[in-house]
Amino acid sequence: MSQNVVMVTQTPGHGYRRIGDAVATAPEGALIVVGPGRYSENLVLSKAVTITAEDGIGSVTVTAARGVAVTLTAPSAALSGIAVVAKDADNPAVFVEQGQLSLTECSLQGAGWSTVFASGQGTVLMRGCEVRNDVGAGVVVTSPHGGVLESCRFDEIGTSAVVVADDGALLIRACTVVKAVANGICLNGRGRLTVEDTAISATGKPAVAVEQQAAIAATRLTVSSVDGIGFYLASGGTVTLEDCVAERLGAEGFFVAEGCKPSLRSCRARSTASRGVHFAARSGGKVIDCEISDIDGIGVNVTERSTPEFDRLFVTGCSATGVRVSDAADPFFRRLRVQGTDGVSIEATGGGRGTLENVEVDGGEVGLRVIGDSRLSVSGLSLRNTAAAGVEVFDAALALADSAIDGSGGNAVHAGTGASLSVLRCRVHSSVGVGCLFADGAAGTVSESEFSGGKSDGIRLDTEESVRVANCTVRDNQGSGLRQARPGTGIEVLDLITSGNLKPDAYGTSASAGVTEVPSPAPEQRATVADPLEQLQALVGLAGVKREVTSLINLNKMAKRRQDAGLSAPPMARHLVFAGAPGTGKTTVARLYGQVLAQLGVLREGHLIEVARADLVAQIIGGTAIKTTEAFNTALGGVLFIDEAYTLSSSKGGSGPDFGREAIDTLVKLMEDHREDVVVIAAGYSNEMSKFLESNPGMESRFSRTIEFANYTAEELVTIVESQCAKHDYLLDDEAAGALHVYFEEIPKDGTFGNGRTARRVFERMTDRQASRLAEAESVSQVDLKLLTSDDLETGVK
Repeated sequence: MSQNVVMVTQTPGHGYRRIGDAVATAPEGALIVVGPGRYSENLVLSKAVTITAEDGIGSVTVTAARGVAVTLTAPSAALSGIAVVAKDADNPAVFVEQGQLSLTECSLQGAGWSTVFASGQGTVLMRGCEVRNDVGAGVVVTSPHGGVLESCRFDEIGTSAVVVADDGALLIRACTVVKAVANGICLNGRGRLTVEDTAISATGKPAVAVEQQAAIAATRLTVSSVDGIGFYLASGGTVTLEDCVAERLGAEGFFVAEGCKPSLRSCRARSTASRGVHFAARSGGKVIDCEISDIDGIGVNVTERSTPEFDRLFVTGCSATGVRVSDAADPFFRRLRVQGTDGVSIEATGGGRGTLENVEVDGGEVGLRVIGDSRLSVSGLSLRNTAAAGVEVFDAALALADSAIDGSGGNAVHAGTGASLSVLRCRVHSSVGVGCLFADGAAGTVSESEFSGGKSDGIRLDTEESVRVANCTVRDNQGSGLRQARPGTGIEVLDLITSGNLKPDAYGTSASAGVTEVPSPAPEQRATVADPLEQLQALVGLAGVKREVTSLINLNKMAKRRQDAGLSAPPMARHLVFAGAPGTGKTTVARLYGQVLAQLGVLREGHLIEVARADLVAQIIGGTAIKTTEAFNTALGGVLFIDEAYTLSSSKGGSGPDFGREAIDTLVKLMEDHREDVVVIAAGYSNEMSKFLESNPGMESRFSRTIEFANYTAEELVTIVESQCAKHDYLLDDEAAGALHVYFEEIPKDGTFGNGRTARRVFERMTDRQASRLAEAESVSQVDLKLLTSDDLETGVK
């Protein structure tokens, strides 16, 4: 046998009887082969030797009743296939203070405070080892050269499986912790740990605890079946978790505290109790591409002045609140998606602050609730199918912009006592309750928004506080478009467009604290709705539009007759582009066109579904196709009207151009697949719509006809004012009509010009000024009540 191979055996006459004796006499670099058996000794590795079990793993056991079982004092040494058992309660089983000790496929069992201890300048390299200790820790490292644990298993650990403390450093790769009374991984001091592809389960305390100034970089670290917290992050050091999972836990998945600012990327918390992710005690950091699901409690909780940033967060299946912000916390959420919560989807309470951009909420009891002196800024919210209110604000402030709320089971937007609410460029559709309610004690503004298809009033003002409603549309609601329940000087209504509501509006001089509900007439008592083609021809102006639409209607009539006669139908431009400035009647014409096609039998129902970018574009990859398809399907049998369609092909709208183009690509395919069962009308400014048609190779062929909606002439605008007068029992005298004609001739026809909306705004302001003028008169006749004169025109209009 080679002189560099030394034998140890318990058979007399065949080698050394003790491993320590072999080490003492072996040359540097020798291989010591140990025969099967149990060797009771305190093994000191004073030379660079390799000790291996002759008959493989588990055939050799080194046991020490007192002291350390294996100590390294040489620059390096290695054990392979050796079982080490220490029984001393005051010492580790393996101790490395200097040098590098390699342990391969070894079984290590301690009975003291640690099984393996690397300190000073010591390094341990453990591969395929099993570590047990029913009293203390598995591996403790305080050495800055701590080493590597690879493919190791920790089982029945009395405290923490792996501890990195002081200035220790360690790499863990592909390891398993099955059961530990304390932590699976514990970092404190200035310890540094890199961990990859590792699983921890059944720990009594947080599976991973990072405290003081420790640092961790974890990739694909999974924590499961733990009674307490998954990841406890409370360190001032660098904390980075990527592709980490916390599931089936008795407490929080990720608990962040003590000012810690971790980076969590592509992490998941599933089936946890209490909270999926919890930020407290002025913590912060970034959470990117993470998923929180099936939480028995709150999905994400941010409190105690914490300021984390979230991007592309998905929260689903929470038994309580999806996202909760409280106690002066001020988080930032971008591309947040919340669905399937049993309680409130998003809630700010107790002075919570925050900014949310591009948020998608589906389901929940209430979609967004802001209460208790909280203050939120929310833009790009897409909210649908809540059991109760869509948005609630009580004793708090909310700025809501560029959002869409659909299918609320209660009031879509409810501002209660002490609320300060700002609603800007929002769309509310199909709510069971009021579209936007300002209850007693609420104040705020509603601008450039639309409230349609609700089962109650579009906007209702039950407050005497200051509320401004400007440039809004209320249509097709089963109550009033806008109702002011109490008289008051704090209410201002400007440029309101109202149509198709079942009850009359009541605001301004028409408002009364005792507004009487007028019951809707039974179906057989309702007046017959005018023929849609007659309504189209009765619209003011739009001569070119009427010709184009009438031509299309005639073409559809002939196509129907040819089909009935067994002939092929002529080619038709079914999908249309309505191009022109705002306020030129594009939505009205689209609705009437759908009704005419339904009368002809071309469309099954002829209803109009109006959508914008927020109704089609989601905030996650793949979500836009689903959302666009759902919106499209609601329009089957009728008309899908896409307002400001050009925003889908630009970076405007909140989610970036790629998501908008995904919506375009989905629409192109759906338009082809359902070309006989739907009419799609894309609307917007003429120049922008030309660019929109160029955004997809198939787009221009789908929209083969563009109808231009020109600005109204001065005469037509005056006619619109006169029609508003007739509708509301007013008369316009000749002098006022002449002044209006001059005003409409001279007003700039730029991007801010509202066409019909401008005319309606002028009418509303005239009625307000007339009311103020007549209020000062001693006596007022019925003629005076009806007549609008030049005295009622604002300065600049006269």
